Amino acid sequence: MNSSKVCIVSVALTALLCPSAWASEDPESIEVFANSTFQPIDSMKHTTVYRLDRIDELQKALSHQLPSDPEQAKQLALRRFQRMDAPLSHQLENAAMGLVLALQYGISRYPAIVFDGQAVVYGVTDIETAARLYDHWMEQNR
Repeated sequence: MNSSKVCIVSVALTALLCPSAWASEDPESIEVFANSTFQPIDSMKHTTVYRLDRIDELQKALSHQLPSDPEQAKQLALRRFQRMDAPLSHQLENAAMGLVLALQYGISRYPAIVFDGQAVVYGVTDIETAARLYDHWMEQNR
């Protein structure tokens, strides 16, 4: 194992096993980039969850069993889109905003948790665990 992997493992273990290592300041913003199956374990303040797969799901629903005639298909898809309720519209807006931010941050996979727009933790689904890792990183970079 090379030294950078050992360092990452030791940082992760230290942050997980030493809750007293938490800094006194909470992150100002926490952004979670995940799919629709992700359920946050806790709800830390200043947390926004973006469900990136909702656009694909909506597209599948809108195009389900469309007629082969392009004009008829267009009209039916438009009617389905217009009947979209407020919660579904909000989910679509959330996914679109999440995709834009993921591109801006350079996020390459999910789940990903971004703290204060400056640090990302990949592959962790527990926000509190990710926050400990972020906090440890902040302590190392002060």
